Amino acid sequence: MKFTRLLNSTFMLLLSFVAISCSSTENIAYFKDAGTRQTATQQAVNNYIPKVQANDILSIEISSLSPEATEMFNPKSAAGNANSLELRQIDGYLVDKTGNVELPIIGTIKVDGLTTDEVSDLVKSRLTNYLKDPTVKVKFLNFKISVMGEVARPNVYNIANEKVTITEALSMAGDVTIYGLRENVLLIREENGVRQFARINLNKTDVFTSPYYYLHKGDVIYVEPGPRKVYASENRTYQVLTILVGLLNVAAIYAIK
Repeated sequence: MKFTRLLNSTFMLLLSFVAISCSSTENIAYFKDAGTRQTATQQAVNNYIPKVQANDILSIEISSLSPEATEMFNPKSAAGNANSLELRQIDGYLVDKTGNVELPIIGTIKVDGLTTDEVSDLVKSRLTNYLKDPTVKVKFLNFKISVMGEVARPNVYNIANEKVTITEALSMAGDVTIYGLRENVLLIREENGVRQFARINLNKTDVFTSPYYYLHKGDVIYVEPGPRKVYASENRTYQVLTILVGLLNVAAIYAIK
């Protein structure tokens, strides 16, 4: 009877250990509810278009049919022809606290709340008195996102095309590790002095219609560690197996007796 009780106890512990292992792998797959319906569904893609805010850094490149006349509107490169985004920010225009930028000859322009295309059109309209057929290209130089926590390569990433999704950001960071909680990813967003905290479930296709699918400038993604990380860090697996082996040894001794 004693042997039977020990054997049953050992069996229950083994089941518990397996349950812990299985439960930690249930939420590893992304978008598990995709394709579960017989009829395919279509979702509208709402593209995020960033708008200029105070403290943004803008690249404003002006060209025209007269290179000599155009030269006075473009600042000299302080970093040569460097392609590094950090170095090119030296040549950018800082949007001040009132939402204005100061351009050579043209003067002060209000850009707060405008898209880069709208800023381009506004600058172009101001140039018609100085240049013939001017062309203006405006880009953000400070479009950065941060990816932290249980990803392969946590880092701050510069986004050159001013458009990135949360799935693309996680791919850039080498994807979520086996220990990360895909069903509870934290996104921190700060705009116009307001900080938002949002939880995103990457196991569901709802992420594609979420207002946080397209990332904004300065967004922070944090992937929390799950129970498997805790067990790994504390070497719980080794401890559980040691206890089970000890119980099996005791059960074997009772069986011999």
